[in-house]
Amino acid sequence: MPPKLLGTSLLLTPSYSSLLFRNAQVYYRGFSSLPPPLPPTSTDATSIGGMISTVAEKLGVGELATGGLQLAVIGGLIASVRYFGGFVIEFMTKKTVATAQFDSTDESFSWILNWLSEHPFIEKTTHFTVSTTITRAGQRLTGEGLDALQPPVYFLPAHGMVHFFTYKNRLLWLTRERPQSSTGAPAVSGNAIMERIQISTIGRSRTILQSLVLEAQKKFIERDQSRTVVFAADQYGAWRRTRSRPKRPLSTIVIPSNVKQQLVLDTKEFLASEQWYSDRGIPYRRGLLLYGEPGSGKTSFVYSLAGELGINIYVVALSNKGLTDDVLTELLSETPSRCILLIEDVDAAFVQRTRGEGTVGNNVTFSGLLNAIDGVSAQEGRILCMTTNHPEKLDPALIRPGRIDVKIHFGNATKQQAEELFIKFYPHLESDYIKSLASQFASKIPDNVFSMAHLQGFLMIHKKQPEQALYKVDEWLLKHDRSTEENQQNSSDVENMDAAIASSSSTSISSLS
Repeated sequence: MPPKLLGTSLLLTPSYSSLLFRNAQVYYRGFSSLPPPLPPTSTDATSIGGMISTVAEKLGVGELATGGLQLAVIGGLIASVRYFGGFVIEFMTKKTVATAQFDSTDESFSWILNWLSEHPFIEKTTHFTVSTTITRAGQRLTGEGLDALQPPVYFLPAHGMVHFFTYKNRLLWLTRERPQSSTGAPAVSGNAIMERIQISTIGRSRTILQSLVLEAQKKFIERDQSRTVVFAADQYGAWRRTRSRPKRPLSTIVIPSNVKQQLVLDTKEFLASEQWYSDRGIPYRRGLLLYGEPGSGKTSFVYSLAGELGINIYVVALSNKGLTDDVLTELLSETPSRCILLIEDVDAAFVQRTRGEGTVGNNVTFSGLLNAIDGVSAQEGRILCMTTNHPEKLDPALIRPGRIDVKIHFGNATKQQAEELFIKFYPHLESDYIKSLASQFASKIPDNVFSMAHLQGFLMIHKKQPEQALYKVDEWLLKHDRSTEENQQNSSDVENMDAAIASSSSTSISSLS
């Protein structure tokens, strides 16, 4: 007969109860036949179990309860050792091990990766990561793959492992891991997975680790001595290294020689005159406005100038959606003491403005921009450089003296510039011969009609055939004239259509009234 269920209780019938009672008697006789426990010896009395038994005996606790008490006390001791042991180990580690930590959100992470990629131990390790970039939070650094025929290959320590190596005859160990978020997934910064590197050594002195960091920094900087590094403001209000490029010699920039010399001498004199500015209480900064036709070489000259001066470029795009007045001011204040702060196409951000307001889609106000620029005055050695295609659209307050010190016009190419550009395209040819071809080429180019970028685009088509470039230039000019006429005709047709629509609308409104 099966058991009966009442609610959540199980009620046994008499037959089941009698069976259970008989089995209980059998179990009792079996336990009673076991030999009695040995009496505690003097040694047992000093053990944990012996002490517990002694206490239990004096309290009149039974043997079964004594065993449970022993298990509880021993389990508690083990749990306490496990819990507090972690703190003890951590405390002892702090007292006996020095550790340096590098996060992928910081520039030092790039230093360490670069240093590790060149360390001899990476050639012997059997677990390594293969990468084509040395990155910080997913950024491509040092122009890798941008100006080379093939991307470089870096061998780096593998993730999730302990790597041992020596530095200055000291044993160090390294771990490279990816921190996890609260959901268990790898933590992410922007669009890149976060990483962390820890380098440790035995001993409380951190001198050896500091020496390693400084050496890594020096090696990384040496990579950029022949390059111009470009930083850009991201949507989070931080400077991000975007690329670097080989320093471009000023001789490759084809602009009027007097313009080139004026700007180079002005900026070099500025960088060498810090004490002069300080003695007279004048803010140690310089403001440049480069204006002129699109493609006339304004930005190219800025990059070449930075290479000539040996400083880096920090670029601000005022159209950045995440840029606000406060963020812009903070960004400009965080630039290094000597750099070029480049604001490109400033006319596009504030074409028509009401004081204190920005244009649609732009979170930076005009007054905020002025305050940020004035804040640069408090920074030492900044060269503020603004470029524009339409200087007439700029508010006078933006380019007044004190904010802009030098204004330089970049126009379309002259015949002299066209000749110089042609010669630079074919430096491998015999001097007199290429000069003759260049003179003929320049004679066909009208003054101040084509931008340097326009002429460069044509010569790129014939970069290995100077004779062909000279032969094809007449045809290219003819196509340009036809294209210009068509554009003018289309513009005229649009204007006529607009006028017709306006006239029709006016007539309709007049008839209705």
